[in-house]
Amino acid sequence: MYSIEKQICLNRLVDVQDFVILASKYQCDVKVKSKNSVTDGKSILGILSLALWNPVTVSACGSDAKQFAARLAKFRSH
Repeated sequence: MYSIEKQICLNRLVDVQDFVILASKYQCDVKVKSKNSVTDGKSILGILSLALWNPVTVSACGSDAKQFAARLAKFRSH
């Protein structure tokens, strides 16, 4: 089992959509945290409820979390 935690930016609606599509392709458990709120990284409505004007922290845990983390470069924190 592998676990990752990275900061990313999801500033635009298309970024959120692309992130959810990507996360949904993997078996690992994906969580997105902003300030004190945490939501399922595979839920577009959950992610849209967060404070997306700030970078968010993504955590993933599971057998394919490492492969998922490798695909997060597109959403890197600015």
